Amino acid sequence: MSLIEQTENKSAILQSKETVMIKKNDVVYYPDQKIENIYVILSGLIESVEKKNKKNKDKFLLKKGSTLGLMDLLLNRNYSKLMVAKNTTILAVIKKNTIFNTIKPGDYKSILLKSLAIDVDNKHPNTWS
Repeated sequence: MSLIEQTENKSAILQSKETVMIKKNDVVYYPDQKIENIYVILSGLIESVEKKNKKNKDKFLLKKGSTLGLMDLLLNRNYSKLMVAKNTTILAVIKKNTIFNTIKPGDYKSILLKSLAIDVDNKHPNTWS
């Protein structure tokens, strides 16, 4: 069950309006899941997992200060990775609409951010979510 589904069901996650606490091994989000929020790790560890095939997976740990879902949001795609809590983790939650209200499409800031995201994604494909 993803973080969004758990939040809707009020299970396993204690939440406020701006933060969520996730228990070890809980899933923040799944690949191809529609983006509703981006997250910033306030404490704890999140493992980013990408399946290359049935046997091979790319994994790396994200720590305090890392964002989850920002590149996917900027590149207008669904979440691209599986994100799993490695311990009790606290995340700041930023609604997708908050980001879009801050950077308007066509605005030079939006264009520069998207251009940077495309460059980073092209140089390091399948690394950032």
